[in-house]
Amino acid sequence: MNKMNHAAINSNTSRNSEVEVWYSTSLAPGGSQWFSGPHETKHRLSQQSALSWTSPEAAQSTALLVTPEHRYQEMLGIGTSIEETTIHNLAKMSPENRKQVLRQLVDPEAGIGLNVIRIAIGTSDFTAEPFYTYNDLPEGETDFELERFTIEKDIELSIIETIQQLIAMAPDVRILASPWSPPAWMKTNGDLKRGMLKDGQAYTDVLAKYYRKSIQAYAEHGIPVFAMTMQNEPLLETDYPSCYMPPERQKELAVALKREFAEHGLETKLWIFDHNFIDAMAYVTPILNDPDGFAAADGIALHDYEGSPEAMSELHAAYPDKPIYLTERSVWGTAGADRIAQYFRHYACSYNAWVTMLDSRIGTHQWLGTPGPTLFIQDADQADVSWVTPEYYLLGQFSKFIRRGAVRVGSTYGSAEAVTNVVFRNPDGEYVAIVINQSETVQPFRVLCEGRQFADSLPASTVGTYRWS
Repeated sequence: MNKMNHAAINSNTSRNSEVEVWYSTSLAPGGSQWFSGPHETKHRLSQQSALSWTSPEAAQSTALLVTPEHRYQEMLGIGTSIEETTIHNLAKMSPENRKQVLRQLVDPEAGIGLNVIRIAIGTSDFTAEPFYTYNDLPEGETDFELERFTIEKDIELSIIETIQQLIAMAPDVRILASPWSPPAWMKTNGDLKRGMLKDGQAYTDVLAKYYRKSIQAYAEHGIPVFAMTMQNEPLLETDYPSCYMPPERQKELAVALKREFAEHGLETKLWIFDHNFIDAMAYVTPILNDPDGFAAADGIALHDYEGSPEAMSELHAAYPDKPIYLTERSVWGTAGADRIAQYFRHYACSYNAWVTMLDSRIGTHQWLGTPGPTLFIQDADQADVSWVTPEYYLLGQFSKFIRRGAVRVGSTYGSAEAVTNVVFRNPDGEYVAIVINQSETVQPFRVLCEGRQFADSLPASTVGTYRWS
């Protein structure tokens, strides 16, 4: 079982005159060799000697200019997904080792402090089980009163128990829920794969009621759902649970679901869209330009599989009152760390990786492609043996230091050829800069902030986190 091997990060250390530093190094990003076993990397959230502030001076190094007076979005958090593939693999472990993996995810000291966890309403494509929802019926039957609604499958598969364990370890965790398909009887093709929600207000209303009951059922098990999206990737129809949902229909659903929540005293937030950058503006405008749609939507969720993060800045400029969340994308290496920094530089208030633990045979899932390595890999022949990939530590360079409620502050981006960065001010007033070296050589740089500077030389293929008062 993998153990955290870096020094504990003591938030009480005096930092008035010094800059604390941690490094994590990339290795073979996204490579298939991570499924065969662990490999040593040079730095794994390794604390370095503290740096001193000096007076500003000219130097032949990249200058990163931090301007704390420029304040941007407030952070919700950073996390991953606990979908059924991950839970299926966790369930094969001993209780002690299963808890250790969960602790490494969410514990801010013994782990990397992930605090936003995405779950599926019903089944997603990453599952070892036959696809299901909470209201599956024999062909030709309907249940508009949802008398046969049940989340018993989630209980049988240890989904409820696993999320309860996470919340017990880290009560500050926020749960984000997303459905991959409505029940088949509500759809035009009678199937969880492909299709659309049937026409008519009756189907909009019953789906809203179905989602409201899902949130209530989880709450009854001590799992409050902070926010939900109404359809994972609504522009995708494919051969796993999916449902094409045009924006006009999602607006109707959002209005109906918001009404359901209000009538039943639920505070779960509704995030619209939940799909790629490239289609974001075209999708959200018919919803947010409508007064009822605008009132129903609490935020905008996006995925990063097509398009540029700059789309989020466009959305922010158009709808500054609607927070933006990056709800799905796994990335690898220092290029991936830079991509995360770009999400935040373009107004994302959160980041969620997708799929937490595959096994060494890349199982068990029903996605139509071949996944890359996840944060954890489990030995398919020895369930209690697992290891982390470098991405675990690279993500920790963000999640272990950026607190909920932190605000991004101004900084010059730098360049991919030297170093790039993003900077935050935590609620307690300390600053955190994540600096990324994607190159294969050491990169010297200096940070200038409020009349003083510090300098460092960041090793090749390494992410550095710098924290100061």
